[in-house]
Amino acid sequence: MKPMTFLIAVTLVTLSACSHSSSELAACEVPMPPPGSNEVLRTKVEVAEGLEVIIADVYIPPDATVPRHYHPGEELVYILSGSAVQVEEGQPDRLLEAGEAYVIPAEAVHEPYGGPNGGRAIVFRLHLEGMEERYPSPWQ
Repeated sequence: MKPMTFLIAVTLVTLSACSHSSSELAACEVPMPPPGSNEVLRTKVEVAEGLEVIIADVYIPPDATVPRHYHPGEELVYILSGSAVQVEEGQPDRLLEAGEAYVIPAEAVHEPYGGPNGGRAIVFRLHLEGMEERYPSPWQ
């Protein structure tokens, strides 16, 4: 297994176990972040020159919308709690609920919004070093 794939798999299994085990919930609790994308880690990908990964704890409040944007690389999304609707150009709207994962292709224009209770996700962004993390979209 490639190192990055292993890192992602271990993180998702750990987060999933914490979010579903009530007997050990206190040991797994992580404070609620402020609304938006809260960077947790940014590092170079050693096995792929010129690439970096950004891990973010993302919280979208109930019924709040993230402005249209795109990223220069793929986004791997795992919903920790609540729900969000993925609105992506050229695709049907997709409801994402706690425990579900989704891959947003590089440069896909999207505009997610929080479900009735908001949505919290851990997001891995892969892209070329030196590029901005997010770009506003011309899509109307």
